[in-house]
Amino acid sequence: MKNGIVNELIIAMKERIPKGQNLANSLADILYMGKEAVYRRLRGEVAFTIDEVALLSKKLGISIDQIIGNHLSNRVTFDMNLLNSPNTLDSYYEIINRYQQIFDYVKGDNTTEVYTASNLLPFTLYSSFEHMSKFRLCRWIYQNGQMKTPNSLAEMQVDPKIVKAHKKLSESVKQCPKTYFIWDSNIFLSFIKEIKYFASLNLITEDDVAHLKEELYQLLAIMETLSIKGEFSEGHKVYFYLSNIDFEATYTYIEKKDYQVSLLRVYSINSMDSQSPQICQIQRNWIQSLKRHSTLISESGEAQRIEFLQKQLAIIDTL
Repeated sequence: MKNGIVNELIIAMKERIPKGQNLANSLADILYMGKEAVYRRLRGEVAFTIDEVALLSKKLGISIDQIIGNHLSNRVTFDMNLLNSPNTLDSYYEIINRYQQIFDYVKGDNTTEVYTASNLLPFTLYSSFEHMSKFRLCRWIYQNGQMKTPNSLAEMQVDPKIVKAHKKLSESVKQCPKTYFIWDSNIFLSFIKEIKYFASLNLITEDDVAHLKEELYQLLAIMETLSIKGEFSEGHKVYFYLSNIDFEATYTYIEKKDYQVSLLRVYSINSMDSQSPQICQIQRNWIQSLKRHSTLISESGEAQRIEFLQKQLAIIDTL
């Protein structure tokens, strides 16, 4: 059990450090110790102290509860990814960066598979769109209630690091070898309803609505192209399924060799996640069961695909 916990701690640390950076060098900097002392800990010859583990948890954002909980058969833990910064937009950036770290960790492995069953438009598909990503952020600011909501998306100033993070996330998702989307048949509907609601409150302008409408048309066209080709780019396959039954939340499961994580969407933009083998197996089985009750509309199911796209187009037209 002790070795298992240390191994999971090492896996979690590798996931959190910047891509291409050496783990031993990073730990030496964080723990203020020589590399040989770090290597003895990584080999299991010397145990990490409680103080060292606490410091690593703080610096790298690792959930020690989750690592320990994975080894207790009667206990499963979730990382809520709670906001750590007192600044609202810094907290938002931390959340986006957390997703980015996960995809950076898995995207280069040819065994990686990503499954998402969604009753809402997946942010990873539209994060690179200026007005749609601004609207998502604006909506969250309004619901969060900790800062003034802008009256116009055009006037909304977004930190360049957030814009860059949005675009990087969009590109990283497209680099995973296999991605499976399972969609509710009205996937655009809730987004359209929210746009109408915010427009009725004068929190966004008519021009904002027009820009959002145009980007939604562009997104639908991209989805059509992807569903016909069945890939983001050569070697990076994408599968679209249309669910024949309703489901109540957005579920994501990501796996590669020796790593798996399950995510459940909460609090509008956040997800709670778990690397518990039990939870990951349940999540995987649930998504697979939804897939069995769905119709594949990428590279096949042409009639269903056309009907689905026309339905979404009609929903966008109501703006």
